[in-house]
Amino acid sequence: MTSITLLTTVLALAARTPDGSSAFGRKAFVLQGATAAAALGLSLPLPTFAVSGGGKDYSTLTISGQDFSGQKLSKKEFRQTVAKGTSFRGADLRGCSFARADLERADFTGAIMSGSSLEGANLEGAILKDAQLDAAYLTDSVEQVADLSGADFTDALVPPKTAATLCARSDATGKNQYTNILTRDSLFCPA
Repeated sequence: MTSITLLTTVLALAARTPDGSSAFGRKAFVLQGATAAAALGLSLPLPTFAVSGGGKDYSTLTISGQDFSGQKLSKKEFRQTVAKGTSFRGADLRGCSFARADLERADFTGAIMSGSSLEGANLEGAILKDAQLDAAYLTDSVEQVADLSGADFTDALVPPKTAATLCARSDATGKNQYTNILTRDSLFCPA
């Protein structure tokens, strides 16, 4: 049996469940194939998968003071961007990464930020009023925001200590005008 035939057989068996159906998507199948090829001493090029949502990427740029209000920017990269005082009011920012971005005084009022990452971002004085942060990834830097009233944190990844700190704030109130979710409920604040 040649190496290629053996590899094909291993992949075909590994990608099937006991009932014969496929257990993996294309990416898992390709990565599994690369692993099997490496085990057999074969060298295959790995495919590349895009991380950014395509189009304009704002990573490491300075966009301070600009107005992105109402724009559709889902899945864009804003990693390490300097965006002091920038307006993202009502913008579609689903799946965006703002990791380690400087968002001091940025305005995210009413922005859709579902699944976005704000890991390690400077949020000092930022406004999250009525922002939809469901399933977003947040770190303790969210404690620096100026206003979180009406923000929806449903299923957001927030460190427990940070969630407790946010619950103790006087602006952890209101109902998100778009999702009708109470801010306190989305943070699991005690009654």
